[in-house]
Amino acid sequence: MSASICSFTISIIYADDLEENIFNDTGNLSAEWVVDFAASPFEGYPPLCVQFTVSGPDGEYVWDFGDRATSYAKNPVHCYKQKGSYWVKLKYYYGTIAGEVSKPDCVKVGDPEMFVDFFAEPSVGPAPLTTQFTVIGNPTNIIWHFGDGSEDTTELNPMHQFREPGNYSPTLTYCISGSCNKISKFNYIEVSPGNKVDFLAERQNGTAPVCTRFIVYGEADSFKWDFGDGTTSFEKSPVHCYPEPGIYSVSMTYTVDGAPYTITKNRFLKYVPAWAPDFTYNPTMGVAPLCVVYNVVNPSQSWEFDFGDNSFGTGAQATHCYGKNGSYFPSLTYCSNELCEVVEGKEPVIVHQPRILISQGTVPNEYKFSTDAPERLVYSWDFDDGARADGPSPTHRYETEGTFRVSLVVTGTCGCNAVTTKELKIKPKENLDFSATPLAGCAPHCVQFNELSPEIPLSRIWDFGDGETSTEKNPFHCFRFPGQYTISLTDVFPNVTEKEVKENYITAHAIPNPSFTMFPPHGDAPLTVKFTDTTIGYSEKRYWNFGDGTSGSEKTVEHRFDEPGDYNVTLTVWGAGDCYGTKSQVIHVLKKEDSPFDFSGLPRRGQAPLCTSYKVTGQIQQSELEFGDGQKTNERNPFHCYNTAGIYSPVLHACDSVTGCEDIKKPAYVVAVSPYYLNITLFRGWNLVSVPITLEPGYDSMDILSGVDTAGHSIFSWNSSTGSWIRPAITDQVSPLSAFFVYSSDMVQVPIRMSDEGPEYNLTRYLDTGWNLVSFADVMMVSADEAFRSVQELWSYVIGFDAEKQRYGVPITNGVLSRDTSLDPRQGYWIFMNATARMVGKQL
Repeated sequence: MSASICSFTISIIYADDLEENIFNDTGNLSAEWVVDFAASPFEGYPPLCVQFTVSGPDGEYVWDFGDRATSYAKNPVHCYKQKGSYWVKLKYYYGTIAGEVSKPDCVKVGDPEMFVDFFAEPSVGPAPLTTQFTVIGNPTNIIWHFGDGSEDTTELNPMHQFREPGNYSPTLTYCISGSCNKISKFNYIEVSPGNKVDFLAERQNGTAPVCTRFIVYGEADSFKWDFGDGTTSFEKSPVHCYPEPGIYSVSMTYTVDGAPYTITKNRFLKYVPAWAPDFTYNPTMGVAPLCVVYNVVNPSQSWEFDFGDNSFGTGAQATHCYGKNGSYFPSLTYCSNELCEVVEGKEPVIVHQPRILISQGTVPNEYKFSTDAPERLVYSWDFDDGARADGPSPTHRYETEGTFRVSLVVTGTCGCNAVTTKELKIKPKENLDFSATPLAGCAPHCVQFNELSPEIPLSRIWDFGDGETSTEKNPFHCFRFPGQYTISLTDVFPNVTEKEVKENYITAHAIPNPSFTMFPPHGDAPLTVKFTDTTIGYSEKRYWNFGDGTSGSEKTVEHRFDEPGDYNVTLTVWGAGDCYGTKSQVIHVLKKEDSPFDFSGLPRRGQAPLCTSYKVTGQIQQSELEFGDGQKTNERNPFHCYNTAGIYSPVLHACDSVTGCEDIKKPAYVVAVSPYYLNITLFRGWNLVSVPITLEPGYDSMDILSGVDTAGHSIFSWNSSTGSWIRPAITDQVSPLSAFFVYSSDMVQVPIRMSDEGPEYNLTRYLDTGWNLVSFADVMMVSADEAFRSVQELWSYVIGFDAEKQRYGVPITNGVLSRDTSLDPRQGYWIFMNATARMVGKQL
């Protein structure tokens, strides 16, 4: 319940001779006469019992609760039985002073018909925990979300089983009287590790008839088996024989303390006949129309081919014709004794559409046509101007200009046709020309060129003016060095050669090479450093990032660093064409060693709630310690608990008669972590993960993943310097700023151990130009802008990986969604850097 926000007025009534008392005894006018009251709770449903508490001196009080009830107690409790909004008034009398505190709409009692809540019984217990949920009230359109990955349900009072240990936050979404709302209870269900029961079969696959033993893991009071073939057993680890082939689902019901639990494994056992059909097919690649011959090996009672293009066949030998391009995945479905199985083809049938090949004829607008379709078939050509032809390579001349859609029908020998088309533009003689985009940019500058030719030339040559050439029609070319470039295109036609030249057509601007000086490069806090931009040959536009959240734009600037630490100072300068370059250097700001005051605390890192014992040292006459979470104390050796996860920077305000007063701040001194951040959650499939904190020595290597079943897959990371994948060794250390891909055969949680002492300085890592695989250090989700603040304007895109859906997420663009999109420090991310930079993470 939030604090009351009732508005109120105070009116003071003075008794006889009060004016004389005020002017003759002004010392009595003090804050002790200010009277107020609070109500808790101030809203709810009837019956709503409210505790009223007065702040003020002892005196006489008269309460009007707004429902015709009154009281003369100083701090009464009053219960409201009807819905409504109540105006509470308090009259008070203190000696010769009287007054009134009035709060309209101070207590709000809701309609009991709108009250909805739920409870669960039991809410605490060992796994698997079966819980009965019960709704209070009369809601409609109910949806339950249990928070354990199971499907939602619309049942009014459902019973649900939580199979895995953990804390779960169920949510009830409901509607009542046209209004919809949600009730969420955080960590309401607490499931502790129980005695996990499971079973397996010694022979899960095989050839019928077959006998197998079922083995149970874990302890239970009783067992009942359903073997899926109509038979049952009450043994703990029975042996059962299956005489017939088939696919069997097995269920085991066991009881613990009288409560039944059922484990069902659908299609658990698969027993095939002694013989297994197979099939062959050939060829597996070619140009349409492609005839592929299929043969059944070791036929069963019945079978059917699926040719992969929505057509089927049942013959022991079948020939199928593919008339369209694509990759087709054939299969054979066979049945025997009601067991039907599918045999997948060993490789796809890859079919390419036949191409129409066109070359220049001996006269204008005459063209020679050919195809790469199979030989010795029937070929029918349509030139789209009323003319037709047969044969593999006809010649045709167009008499009029226009755009013509040439088509070719190739008739196969096994019952299908392949159709292909190609567009051909015939137009009057025009001058040779070309275009390019973009015409200007930062070196290296890449340009797309497009030929605007009146007809198809016999040959062409591009000269880009930088010593490079090309014979492509529309080449893509990069100018590596700054300068202006003259471009020429030469086309050779049957009777003429044409050339088009464009002087200084492309401009590649130079990227500035920033440089700056700083003095002094290090020193004790507070440290004032003078920075001077010494870059040569660029326009007067610059941006300083001092690494402490401040910036500047002057050529020479002095900046003061108040707190100890390493600060990554970056200068960005812009030149012609808005091209920019960056340079970074590190300032080392040290703690002043001769300070007579200091403080320390232990423990400083751990799981929230984290309770830290502080000790203040020095000859201090007066001190105040701010814990960094809004709380503070004047005690010399306080004990303080950080109840929520966060990064806290305590400050000591200390004074003595010799040195005066001084503030000692310790950034990121205490780190309290949510228990959710002490596990790496892996979903089934590939996961892109990281660790959000510095790990305990001895538990900070890739060995923490040694227990994960990777199904034979390697763990991968990315070397941005070489542009290649790497496989970390089991002894390689894990840093919060790095990320890696790991495959898991099932959903698991890998516990991590947080270091008792964080790194001495902030975590750092150098990022290369281009794509880098990174993460960031934190104890909660933050925006992309905050996560990569140290490289600020130097990145363009961030892309995450959704392990549940096994696909990449939507790219986050710097400055567009970076402030509104949250990132999880337990995940890894691809980040595209426009320049090399030093990434600075938090001291975690």
